[in-house]
Amino acid sequence: MAEIRFEKVCKFFDKARIIEDLDLTIQDGKFTVLVGASGCGKTTLLRMIAGIGPATSGHIYMDGRDITDTAPAKRDIAMVFQNYAIYPTMTVRENIEFGLKNKKVPKAEREALIKEYAAVVGLTDYLDRKPGTLSGGQRQRIALARAMVKKPAVFLMDEPLSNLDAKLRVQMRSELIELHNKLKTTFVYVTHDQVEAMSMADVIVLMDKGRIMQEASPEVIYNDPNNVFTAQFIGTPPMNIIDMPDGNKLGFRPERIALSYAPVQGDFTRKGTVLTREMLGSETLYKIDCSGNTYMAKIDDPNFAMGENVYVHVANEHLYFFDAEGQRIREKGNETLFAQLLKTAGGMSNV
Repeated sequence: MAEIRFEKVCKFFDKARIIEDLDLTIQDGKFTVLVGASGCGKTTLLRMIAGIGPATSGHIYMDGRDITDTAPAKRDIAMVFQNYAIYPTMTVRENIEFGLKNKKVPKAEREALIKEYAAVVGLTDYLDRKPGTLSGGQRQRIALARAMVKKPAVFLMDEPLSNLDAKLRVQMRSELIELHNKLKTTFVYVTHDQVEAMSMADVIVLMDKGRIMQEASPEVIYNDPNNVFTAQFIGTPPMNIIDMPDGNKLGFRPERIALSYAPVQGDFTRKGTVLTREMLGSETLYKIDCSGNTYMAKIDDPNFAMGENVYVHVANEHLYFFDAEGQRIREKGNETLFAQLLKTAGGMSNV
């Protein structure tokens, strides 16, 4: 296992500043997910850990050892790519064995490792098959097993599930969680999919334009966002955000909305019209127009119809406030301001 630490790391491509003065510690043995939209810098960070895209400046440490200029082969890491990078002319066994042969691992030890890790990823019955005869999920398992036999200190994964269909992605997410629990090794996983991040991570590092917007557990990053970017990136649908008369911003999660045909006194209440209705199984998603502001509500009542007039109600304890720059305003330390914000929010009600 290994802790990875970035210290004032910068990465420039010509004049483009992708990462600048970044500090980050990836904890030993944790499943850390780097998440963000395309171009945010997450894969650049992963490549810097691997040594295949060196930092422009700054330092990267693994367990306290400076690896900034260390060759990739000497970093004790294994990387799994989204396109699997397996050899189609080799059998599953030969694919798993390839790196071990290059390291001149004795044959008996190679066979023991292949047997052990083929069992871990569920490929024991397929060792003599060619990858082309296997499913996408099975081919991804080959790549995982080939990485695992190296017994690396760190697993790096660059969108490894993006080429799989939706059902298989769900299955593979569960398998990767189980795999991490078995190996207890440091996992660093890159994805643009916030559902993957929320379902798999011990720690989420949310990035935008080369900056870390928030680093926290899934529970904290969802329930206690530091800024509007985090509040709207994490969550499906994203948090509703509206401008307040004082220049600040008000937010609330779609599932915190209560809908009714009669007004509810107190807290935040708005009258609106149901624009759309989408059944999601046990929940129903509504789009509601309230005097020009559109809110998304996700509730367990499917009985409101399109075109109906309804009331949107959100209790005070479920309201979030942000300043004009999108940074969170918390109650602690801002009691007077927070009380005024609650009063302003209540005054925004149109009932």
